[in-house]
Amino acid sequence: MSRALIAPAALTLAALTALTALSGCAQLPPAGNTAPPALELPQATTAPQPVATDWWTSFNDPALSALVAEALQNNRDLARAVARIDESRALLALSHSDTQPSLTATVAGSRQRSSETTGNPIQGAATRSSLRATLNLDYEIDLWSRLAKADAAARAELLALSSTRDALFGVIAVQVVQAYTALQAQDEQRRLFGAAVDVQRESLGLQRLRLNAGDIGELDMRQLEGELAANEAQLPRLDRARGESERALANLLGRSPRAVIEQAIARAPQPAVLATVTAAPTVASAPTIAAVPAGLPSDLLQHRPDVQAAQARLAAAGARVDAARAAYFPRIALTAALGQESAELSRLFEGPSLVWNLLASATQPIWGAGRLRAQSDAERARERIAELDYRDSVAAAFADARNALGARSEAAESLRLAERRATALSRAADLTRLRFNGGEASRLQAIEAERASLAAQAQVADARRAMVATQADLLRALGGGWNAATPAER
Repeated sequence: MSRALIAPAALTLAALTALTALSGCAQLPPAGNTAPPALELPQATTAPQPVATDWWTSFNDPALSALVAEALQNNRDLARAVARIDESRALLALSHSDTQPSLTATVAGSRQRSSETTGNPIQGAATRSSLRATLNLDYEIDLWSRLAKADAAARAELLALSSTRDALFGVIAVQVVQAYTALQAQDEQRRLFGAAVDVQRESLGLQRLRLNAGDIGELDMRQLEGELAANEAQLPRLDRARGESERALANLLGRSPRAVIEQAIARAPQPAVLATVTAAPTVASAPTIAAVPAGLPSDLLQHRPDVQAAQARLAAAGARVDAARAAYFPRIALTAALGQESAELSRLFEGPSLVWNLLASATQPIWGAGRLRAQSDAERARERIAELDYRDSVAAAFADARNALGARSEAAESLRLAERRATALSRAADLTRLRFNGGEASRLQAIEAERASLAAQAQVADARRAMVATQADLLRALGGGWNAATPAER
């Protein structure tokens, strides 16, 4: 058998040499670039402080943490992302299988009859039976790394999808936090207007007694009734808005249609994220996270999942360029078969029934109407698009983080001013009420002071919501946590 192998191997080697020389005459396209391009990044100014990847726990609200966990477990967009990862993992296994030998078993039987009147009559019987059982081996020798590059491209695509899923994790968490804090802000506004209506109803009853006694005029009474009706009209609007917010959050959590309608959103009875306005509100009552440095290290945002995904897609595009380039070179294939063949089933596995064959082939494309060049040009264009996408993703990441820092600073200042304003207007309402009771101010002045104080307190609740929303958005812009592992480490 060894002598039988020498001749085909020698012929194949000679053919391979000739075909390689022939392929060298063709003008080959340039190789792909799987490394990310050099970028001009901002200079690092400070070292980052560590923030946990599960940053939402920093708000110290168990109900919020439970909702985020529910969303990360059941959100349907995340489920789609996981399904795409499973598909990509299967495609990677399929691509990897192309680099390995293929072994198949074949069992075949035939029966035929030949003509006895032809010029070359068959010796013996005109009817023959044949039974064959063989093992067949097929293997392509990947001398030019075509299959290896295709495998690398599939692996990079899997990494890109994994990073995309990680980016979606951060987006979903931010959406849950923002929806939850918006719902708490609506709860606080509903509480404020509800309390104001209760107080006004009680006051209206007392003022009716004063009207009957002649202490106040009908004008004051009608003004009180109008203000009460205005605040009562706010209650159904706030209730409707709260219901819509709850259902939107339930959809985000991935709940069933029945649960969306029937199951309420659990939240802290005494909001941990949005504290009740006090007589002297302070910024300290707002939720805080570890201080954010003014400058960001240049390599921080390159660990954002979306940037990692763009970089992986660039690597995949470069690997596909190399695979298309390798198609210009010969393909070396080995096929072998080992089995038994006999005319009778009883003698199929006897020694004399042994059959085998071995084939080595080299295939060199010579002319294909520009097919290889077109394929290579297409992959090269996709690589340029992937590089531009990567550059855009890095630029957008730094801009996103800087915008988030600015929004957080603005929200903190807005909250400070809103709380100061609420404190001042609350005191002004108290003083106006005392002046009205002493006959030094009109009822209209007292109503306007109460209205301004109520609006200021509602504004504080909304400012605190905005503060939490910008904090959450900042941590998303930073990749979900400054000590977050890279996608390959997750």
